[in-house]
Amino acid sequence: MLATSLPLMLTLSLTQSPASPGRMDCEEIQRIERTRTALTPHEICVSPGSMTGVVFDAPVSVELQEEFRFEEISRGRTSISVMPPRDMAPGERLRLSARYVDGNHQEDALTLFLVASPDQSTRQVEVFRDTRTRESFERELAQERAERQRSQQELARLRLELEQLRQQYEDPHQLYWLIFNRSMTREGVRARTFKKSLIGLESKELRIDRGVSYRSKYRVAIELWLVHSGSSPWRDIVIEARRTNGEEWPIVHTKQQAMPVVNVAFMLVIEMEAPAAWASEECDLHLHDGAGKNLNITGIEFP
Repeated sequence: MLATSLPLMLTLSLTQSPASPGRMDCEEIQRIERTRTALTPHEICVSPGSMTGVVFDAPVSVELQEEFRFEEISRGRTSISVMPPRDMAPGERLRLSARYVDGNHQEDALTLFLVASPDQSTRQVEVFRDTRTRESFERELAQERAERQRSQQELARLRLELEQLRQQYEDPHQLYWLIFNRSMTREGVRARTFKKSLIGLESKELRIDRGVSYRSKYRVAIELWLVHSGSSPWRDIVIEARRTNGEEWPIVHTKQQAMPVVNVAFMLVIEMEAPAAWASEECDLHLHDGAGKNLNITGIEFP
Protein backbone atom coordinates (compact mmCIF):
# COMPACT_ATOMS: atom_id res chain seq x y z
CA MET A 1 0.00 0.00 0.00
CA LEU A 2 2.77 2.41 0.97
CA ALA A 3 4.87 1.43 -2.04
CA THR A 4 2.09 2.34 -4.50
CA SER A 5 1.28 5.66 -2.75
CA LEU A 6 4.81 7.10 -2.86
CA PRO A 7 5.12 7.20 -6.71
CA LEU A 8 1.71 8.85 -6.95
CA MET A 9 2.63 11.56 -4.44
CA LEU A 10 5.96 12.14 -6.21
CA THR A 11 4.22 12.49 -9.55
CA LEU A 12 1.77 15.08 -8.20
CA SER A 13 4.50 17.19 -6.62
CA LEU A 14 6.53 17.24 -9.86
CA THR A 15 3.58 18.26 -12.06
CA GLN A 16 2.52 21.20 -9.84
CA SER A 17 3.85 24.53 -11.23
CA PRO A 18 5.83 26.82 -8.88
CA ALA A 19 3.98 29.78 -7.40
CA SER A 20 4.15 32.78 -9.72
CA PRO A 21 5.91 35.80 -8.27
CA GLY A 22 3.65 38.58 -6.99
CA ARG A 23 3.18 41.59 -9.19
CA MET A 24 4.98 44.75 -8.05
CA ASP A 25 3.64 48.24 -8.07
CA CYS A 26 6.11 49.87 -10.45
CA GLU A 27 6.53 53.65 -10.54
CA GLU A 28 7.95 55.45 -13.56
CA ILE A 29 10.04 57.66 -11.27
CA GLN A 30 10.92 56.31 -7.83
CA ARG A 31 12.27 58.48 -5.03
CA ILE A 32 14.24 56.98 -2.13
CA GLU A 33 14.94 59.04 0.97
CA ARG A 34 17.13 56.98 3.24
CA THR A 35 16.43 58.98 6.37
CA ARG A 36 12.83 57.74 6.32
CA THR A 37 13.52 54.05 5.70
CA ALA A 38 16.91 53.53 7.42
CA LEU A 39 18.82 50.63 5.80
CA THR A 40 15.85 48.65 4.47
CA PRO A 41 16.64 47.33 0.96
CA HIS A 42 14.52 48.76 -1.83
CA GLU A 43 13.08 46.91 -4.80
CA ILE A 44 13.20 48.46 -8.27
CA CYS A 45 11.23 47.25 -11.29
CA VAL A 46 13.36 46.44 -14.33
CA SER A 47 12.31 44.95 -17.64
CA PRO A 48 14.47 43.32 -20.35
CA GLY A 49 14.95 45.73 -23.24
CA SER A 50 14.31 48.87 -21.11
CA MET A 51 16.91 51.11 -19.50
CA THR A 52 16.60 52.00 -15.81
CA GLY A 53 18.70 54.81 -14.36
CA VAL A 54 19.67 55.32 -10.72
CA VAL A 55 20.76 58.81 -9.73
CA PHE A 56 22.44 59.58 -6.38
CA ASP A 57 22.91 62.92 -4.65
CA ALA A 58 26.68 62.37 -4.24
CA PRO A 59 29.47 60.37 -5.93
CA VAL A 60 29.14 56.60 -5.41
CA SER A 61 30.86 53.33 -6.18
CA VAL A 62 28.40 50.73 -7.57
CA GLU A 63 28.64 46.94 -7.84
CA LEU A 64 26.17 44.76 -9.76
CA GLN A 65 25.43 41.13 -9.04
CA GLU A 66 26.21 39.04 -12.18
CA GLU A 67 27.23 42.15 -14.05
CA PHE A 68 28.38 40.05 -17.02
CA ARG A 69 24.75 39.17 -17.81
CA PHE A 70 23.52 42.74 -18.30
CA GLU A 71 22.82 43.93 -21.85
CA GLU A 72 24.08 47.46 -21.28
CA ILE A 73 25.65 49.42 -18.38
CA SER A 74 26.47 53.14 -18.30
CA ARG A 75 28.26 54.56 -15.26
CA GLY A 76 28.75 58.12 -14.06
CA ARG A 77 30.15 59.67 -10.88
CA THR A 78 26.67 59.99 -9.38
CA SER A 79 24.60 57.64 -11.53
CA ILE A 80 24.32 54.26 -13.23
CA SER A 81 21.99 53.14 -16.01
CA VAL A 82 21.37 49.47 -16.73
CA MET A 83 19.50 47.33 -19.23
CA PRO A 84 18.81 44.02 -17.46
CA PRO A 85 19.64 40.56 -18.92
CA ARG A 86 17.30 39.31 -21.61
CA ASP A 87 17.07 35.94 -19.87
CA MET A 88 16.06 37.50 -16.54
CA ALA A 89 13.04 35.53 -15.36
CA PRO A 90 9.97 37.33 -13.95
CA GLY A 91 10.47 37.93 -10.27
CA GLU A 92 14.23 37.27 -10.41
CA ARG A 93 16.25 39.62 -8.19
CA LEU A 94 19.74 40.98 -8.81
CA ARG A 95 21.53 43.05 -6.21
CA LEU A 96 22.85 46.56 -6.81
CA SER A 97 25.23 47.73 -4.06
CA ALA A 98 26.26 51.37 -3.79
CA ARG A 99 28.70 53.02 -1.41
CA TYR A 100 29.23 56.75 -1.08
CA VAL A 101 32.87 57.54 -1.73
CA ASP A 102 33.00 60.30 0.90
CA GLY A 103 32.83 57.87 3.84
CA ASN A 104 33.50 54.31 4.95
CA HIS A 105 30.82 53.81 7.58
CA GLN A 106 28.01 51.31 7.37
CA GLU A 107 25.41 54.06 6.85
CA ASP A 108 27.27 55.10 3.68
CA ALA A 109 26.32 51.80 2.00
CA LEU A 110 23.03 51.17 0.18
CA THR A 111 21.54 47.97 -1.24
CA LEU A 112 18.93 47.94 -4.00
CA PHE A 113 17.34 44.89 -5.64
CA LEU A 114 16.53 44.93 -9.33
CA VAL A 115 13.39 42.80 -9.74
CA ALA A 116 12.39 41.58 -13.20
CA SER A 117 8.92 42.73 -14.25
CA PRO A 118 8.10 41.84 -17.86
CA ASP A 119 5.17 44.27 -18.19
CA GLN A 120 6.66 47.51 -16.87
CA SER A 121 9.79 49.05 -15.41
CA THR A 122 10.96 52.08 -13.45
CA ARG A 123 12.56 54.64 -15.75
CA GLN A 124 14.51 56.56 -13.10
CA VAL A 125 15.34 56.15 -9.42
CA GLU A 126 16.42 59.17 -7.36
CA VAL A 127 18.34 58.38 -4.16
CA PHE A 128 18.80 61.04 -1.49
CA ARG A 129 20.98 60.68 1.59
CA ASP A 130 20.76 63.10 4.50
CA THR A 131 24.07 63.13 6.33
CA ARG A 132 22.77 64.98 9.39
CA THR A 133 22.84 63.26 12.76
CA ARG A 134 19.85 62.28 14.85
CA GLU A 135 20.65 65.12 17.24
CA SER A 136 20.47 67.57 14.35
CA PHE A 137 16.99 66.34 13.40
CA GLU A 138 15.84 66.58 17.02
CA ARG A 139 17.11 70.17 17.29
CA GLU A 140 15.34 71.11 14.07
CA LEU A 141 12.12 69.48 15.28
CA ALA A 142 12.32 71.35 18.59
CA GLN A 143 12.88 74.64 16.75
CA GLU A 144 9.88 73.99 14.49
CA ARG A 145 7.69 73.24 17.51
CA ALA A 146 8.82 76.42 19.25
CA GLU A 147 8.21 78.48 16.11
CA ARG A 148 4.75 76.94 15.70
CA GLN A 149 3.92 77.79 19.31
CA ARG A 150 5.07 81.39 18.80
CA SER A 151 2.98 81.62 15.65
CA GLN A 152 -0.09 80.34 17.48
CA GLN A 153 0.43 82.86 20.26
CA GLU A 154 0.86 85.68 17.73
CA LEU A 155 -2.27 84.57 15.90
CA ALA A 156 -4.24 84.56 19.16
CA ARG A 157 -2.97 88.09 19.93
CA LEU A 158 -3.94 89.39 16.49
CA ARG A 159 -7.39 87.84 16.76
CA LEU A 160 -7.91 89.58 20.11
CA GLU A 161 -6.81 92.92 18.64
CA LEU A 162 -9.09 92.43 15.65
CA GLU A 163 -12.05 91.75 17.92
CA GLN A 164 -11.25 94.87 19.97
CA LEU A 165 -11.05 96.98 16.80
CA ARG A 166 -14.30 95.50 15.55
CA GLN A 167 -16.06 96.44 18.77
CA GLN A 168 -14.50 99.92 18.64
CA TYR A 169 -15.49 100.73 15.05
CA GLU A 170 -18.61 98.65 14.52
CA ASP A 171 -20.89 101.65 15.19
CA PRO A 172 -21.19 103.48 11.84
CA HIS A 173 -22.79 106.54 13.46
CA GLN A 174 -20.03 107.43 15.92
CA LEU A 175 -18.40 110.88 15.96
CA TYR A 176 -16.13 110.56 19.00
CA TRP A 177 -13.15 109.32 17.01
CA LEU A 178 -13.07 112.44 14.84
CA ILE A 179 -13.44 114.61 17.93
CA PHE A 180 -10.94 112.69 20.05
CA ASN A 181 -8.27 112.91 17.34
CA ARG A 182 -9.13 116.55 16.58
CA SER A 183 -9.75 115.74 12.96
CA MET A 184 -12.94 117.79 12.87
CA THR A 185 -12.87 121.56 13.22
CA ARG A 186 -15.58 123.63 14.85
CA GLU A 187 -17.16 123.96 11.45
CA GLY A 188 -17.37 120.17 11.28
CA VAL A 189 -16.53 118.22 8.15
CA ARG A 190 -17.35 120.60 5.35
CA ALA A 191 -18.88 119.40 2.11
CA ARG A 192 -19.40 120.76 -1.39
CA THR A 193 -21.41 119.29 -4.24
CA PHE A 194 -19.92 118.97 -7.69
CA LYS A 195 -20.36 121.90 -10.01
CA LYS A 196 -22.94 121.41 -12.71
CA SER A 197 -20.38 121.16 -15.50
CA LEU A 198 -19.20 117.80 -14.08
CA ILE A 199 -22.61 116.18 -13.73
CA GLY A 200 -23.37 113.98 -16.72
CA LEU A 201 -19.76 113.81 -17.86
CA GLU A 202 -19.39 110.49 -19.69
CA SER A 203 -16.64 108.50 -21.33
CA LYS A 204 -16.38 104.84 -22.32
CA GLU A 205 -19.81 103.84 -20.98
CA LEU A 206 -19.24 105.40 -17.53
CA ARG A 207 -21.17 108.55 -16.54
CA ILE A 208 -21.01 110.85 -13.49
CA ASP A 209 -24.39 110.86 -11.76
CA ARG A 210 -23.46 113.14 -8.83
CA GLY A 211 -20.58 113.93 -6.53
CA VAL A 212 -19.60 115.56 -3.24
CA SER A 213 -16.20 116.68 -1.95
CA TYR A 214 -15.34 116.78 1.77
CA ARG A 215 -12.64 118.38 3.88
CA SER A 216 -11.69 117.82 7.51
CA LYS A 217 -8.64 119.14 9.32
CA TYR A 218 -6.27 116.50 7.97
CA ARG A 219 -7.99 114.80 5.05
CA VAL A 220 -10.02 115.46 1.92
CA ALA A 221 -12.36 112.97 0.28
CA ILE A 222 -14.42 112.67 -2.87
CA GLU A 223 -17.75 110.85 -2.97
CA LEU A 224 -18.35 109.94 -6.59
CA TRP A 225 -21.54 108.33 -7.91
CA LEU A 226 -21.14 106.68 -11.29
CA VAL A 227 -23.51 104.95 -13.70
CA HIS A 228 -22.35 102.23 -16.03
CA SER A 229 -24.24 102.04 -19.32
CA GLY A 230 -22.23 99.45 -21.24
CA SER A 231 -22.59 95.73 -21.75
CA SER A 232 -19.42 94.77 -19.86
CA PRO A 233 -18.66 96.34 -16.45
CA TRP A 234 -15.39 97.97 -15.57
CA ARG A 235 -13.17 95.70 -13.52
CA ASP A 236 -10.35 96.69 -11.14
CA ILE A 237 -10.75 100.44 -11.55
CA VAL A 238 -7.42 102.25 -11.14
CA ILE A 239 -7.62 105.82 -9.79
CA GLU A 240 -5.01 108.56 -10.18
CA ALA A 241 -5.36 112.00 -8.56
CA ARG A 242 -3.53 115.26 -9.28
CA ARG A 243 -3.53 118.69 -7.66
CA THR A 244 -4.10 122.06 -9.31
CA ASN A 245 -0.41 122.46 -10.15
CA GLY A 246 -0.29 119.05 -11.85
CA GLU A 247 1.49 117.25 -9.02
CA GLU A 248 0.41 113.76 -8.12
CA TRP A 249 -1.92 113.69 -5.12
CA PRO A 250 -1.24 110.47 -3.20
CA ILE A 251 -4.40 108.51 -2.40
CA VAL A 252 -4.71 107.18 1.15
CA HIS A 253 -7.88 105.09 0.86
CA THR A 254 -10.43 104.08 -1.74
CA LYS A 255 -13.73 102.31 -1.28
CA GLN A 256 -15.98 101.11 -4.08
CA GLN A 257 -19.39 99.53 -4.11
CA ALA A 258 -19.77 96.50 -6.34
CA MET A 259 -20.64 97.60 -9.87
CA PRO A 260 -24.36 96.79 -10.22
CA VAL A 261 -26.51 96.18 -13.25
CA VAL A 262 -26.59 98.63 -16.14
CA ASN A 263 -27.88 102.15 -15.48
CA VAL A 264 -27.82 101.86 -11.66
CA ALA A 265 -25.55 104.30 -9.80
CA PHE A 266 -22.79 102.99 -7.54
CA MET A 267 -20.51 104.86 -5.14
CA LEU A 268 -16.75 105.33 -5.27
CA VAL A 269 -14.93 107.14 -2.41
CA ILE A 270 -11.37 108.50 -2.71
CA GLU A 271 -9.49 109.91 0.30
CA MET A 272 -6.27 111.95 0.26
CA GLU A 273 -4.13 113.90 2.72
CA ALA A 274 -5.12 117.54 3.00
CA PRO A 275 -2.33 120.02 2.18
CA ALA A 276 -0.63 121.54 5.23
CA ALA A 277 -1.06 125.08 3.88
CA TRP A 278 -4.54 125.04 2.41
CA ALA A 279 -5.16 127.18 -0.62
CA SER A 280 -7.78 127.11 -3.31
CA GLU A 281 -7.27 123.47 -4.25
CA GLU A 282 -8.87 121.52 -7.05
CA CYS A 283 -8.44 117.87 -7.95
CA ASP A 284 -8.27 116.03 -11.27
CA LEU A 285 -9.15 112.34 -11.33
CA HIS A 286 -8.19 109.78 -13.97
CA LEU A 287 -10.07 106.48 -13.86
CA HIS A 288 -9.04 103.56 -16.05
CA ASP A 289 -9.00 99.77 -16.17
CA GLY A 290 -6.98 97.04 -17.85
CA ALA A 291 -9.35 96.88 -20.80
CA GLY A 292 -8.51 100.40 -21.99
CA LYS A 293 -11.61 102.14 -20.62
CA ASN A 294 -10.98 105.53 -19.01
CA LEU A 295 -12.75 108.57 -17.57
CA ASN A 296 -11.09 111.93 -16.85
CA ILE A 297 -12.65 114.34 -14.33
CA THR A 298 -11.04 117.76 -14.04
CA GLY A 299 -11.64 120.67 -11.69
CA ILE A 300 -13.20 118.99 -8.63
CA GLU A 301 -13.47 121.77 -6.03
CA PHE A 302 -13.17 121.37 -2.26
CA PRO A 303 -14.99 123.44 0.38
